[in-house]
Amino acid sequence: MKAKIVHALLAFVLVLAGLTAPLFAHGFPANCAGTYLTQEGAGARDFWTLEADGTFFGTTSTQPLFNFSSQQGTWKKDGNEGAKGILLAFVFDDDKALVNIARIDISLETVGNGCNHVAGSLEVRLFATDEDPLGPGATSVPPAFTDTFTGNRVR
Repeated sequence: MKAKIVHALLAFVLVLAGLTAPLFAHGFPANCAGTYLTQEGAGARDFWTLEADGTFFGTTSTQPLFNFSSQQGTWKKDGNEGAKGILLAFVFDDDKALVNIARIDISLETVGNGCNHVAGSLEVRLFATDEDPLGPGATSVPPAFTDTFTGNRVR
């Protein structure tokens, strides 16, 4: 009887540890998923939302000026306090015809304690509409634009 109780308690502890581990995990994914308001060095303001499942959404203040869509992509943990992400956007000409697909590679890290502040860099590459911005050699295309940013978590 004691052996069954010990086994049941051990199983309960292991299940409880597995369920609560994400609550106590360190690093970007467990603690820092959310929405950030960022300020790019060149002046643009962005809303970036990093979902816990790895989905990444972006909207920027320069979309109307440069005729491009909101951005969608993915992100993953990079070290204990950082993340790397890729966003894609459609770029249009003045007549609203699709002319490029933009790939934005983003590297960010938390600043200070917790997840309230982030900083990092980004690179924008442009691809013809018939090119694969995620295919082999995509990062060998020279960046059309690079910048740095800082951001605050939206609470």
